[in-house]
Amino acid sequence: MKSIELIVRVIINRDSKILLCKNKVVGNFYLQGGHVEFGDTLEKTIYKEMNEELGLEKEQITNIEYKNYLENSYIKDNENFQELNMIFNIKIPNDLNLTSQEDHIDFEWIEIENIKNIRLLPEQIVPLIL
Repeated sequence: MKSIELIVRVIINRDSKILLCKNKVVGNFYLQGGHVEFGDTLEKTIYKEMNEELGLEKEQITNIEYKNYLENSYIKDNENFQELNMIFNIKIPNDLNLTSQEDHIDFEWIEIENIKNIRLLPEQIVPLIL
């Protein structure tokens, strides 16, 4: 059965930079976040994913603000996928030492002006976050 995946994506800005997640194997960048599990709210998913990926506690995440959405369809391994990305801005304390909690990803602060020069996926998200 085909289904549409619901995903939250989170924008974290600091000065003129944005925090991006980087796949260690293929080198692609993407906004941190993840799939919404059945029964979870978008907000609960933000807290859960930020804890799983960055070790952030709920109290460290403030000013959750809806920014935009992106409908995305793609083919991977000859299989069709469709996803709805819900994009949010959040604030976190500036003094946090952010460390990946998952072995397959790293996090990098990228100058916003350089976003167009990296491989940020899905590619259609770039104008929505600038």
